[in-house]
Amino acid sequence: MIYETTITILPEEENNKTLIENKILKQLSIKNKSSVNAFVLKKKSIDARKGKIKFHLKYSVYVGENPEQVKFVPKWKTVNSDKKVVIVGSGPAGLFAALQLLEFGIKPIVIERGSRTSKRKVDIAKISTTGIVDENSNYCFGEGGAGTFSDGKLFTRSNKRGDISKILSIFHYHGADKKILSDAHPHIGSDKLPKIINNMIDTIIKFGGEVYFDKICTDLILEKDEKNNFIMDSRVRENEKRSGTFSHKTTRYAGGR
Repeated sequence: MIYETTITILPEEENNKTLIENKILKQLSIKNKSSVNAFVLKKKSIDARKGKIKFHLKYSVYVGENPEQVKFVPKWKTVNSDKKVVIVGSGPAGLFAALQLLEFGIKPIVIERGSRTSKRKVDIAKISTTGIVDENSNYCFGEGGAGTFSDGKLFTRSNKRGDISKILSIFHYHGADKKILSDAHPHIGSDKLPKIINNMIDTIIKFGGEVYFDKICTDLILEKDEKNNFIMDSRVRENEKRSGTFSHKTTRYAGGR
């Protein structure tokens, strides 16, 4: 049998496993601790009201049975160029769109006007030291979008839409701390986020997707083929020196807020 319960503890009690388990046993009126197979933390939230900080911990307690080992298993497929979608922007929307396309066996081609994180760090540092802003490589544009150099807080108002746990699992798979899977307000951290974004880009490329940096999508060209189907081309400018097109049937604009 599986029981769900929430207990309240003080911050200094967070790492006291025995105290936490005893609180849970008392709340559920379970006298024999040996009958419990596992205590699984499902959610942790902080209550700072009335000036006294407390933690609320939601647990699943397994009595007489073992917890299911729910492990994130990627469903990304190695893709070729038969089916492809061009994605404009490598922010969260663009990256997760690319990963979703890999699940469908469709090749994502990501176009990003900014640079990879290593170059962005240099360009962002110049803003403070010289006052010079690179219009294409800065806080807003580049690998991972504007959020790459944020504090890494994960926030959504869409709690009833989409598989949020899957999003968190993908972040964890690419290097985020396991705590984001249970924290009420998950926080990746600005020190870890750039590397995690790097890893997500590497996954897209590993499975056959393409990612182009320092390329600006300037136009979308809509035409019809011999079967009267619409074909969309993306005109791309690279470093303001030359331009070219990506031919495909679908484009997704994944700009940030």
